[in-house]
Amino acid sequence: MVPPAGPEAPAHFTVDGLEVLRPAPAPVVYGLVLERFGNYVVVFDADRDQVPVFTVSGRWVGEAATADADAIGDLIDAYEEGSLR
Repeated sequence: MVPPAGPEAPAHFTVDGLEVLRPAPAPVVYGLVLERFGNYVVVFDADRDQVPVFTVSGRWVGEAATADADAIGDLIDAYEEGSLR
């Protein structure tokens, strides 16, 4: 620990190493299906009619009104043409 520079300054800690005692439990997501369409990822949720679409790098594309393949394709086409950016 490095002592604070003054009464209002915070103390600073230096970490030399970390030890993982046990892995954190991974959350289980029920009702979600991720499907890849080329460079795009579509998230199907059993509780929603809308279908979020992202690029594989995580960039938001938009939300298709339905899980219909035509609606998803139209959204991706509009994104690639630049009308959604």
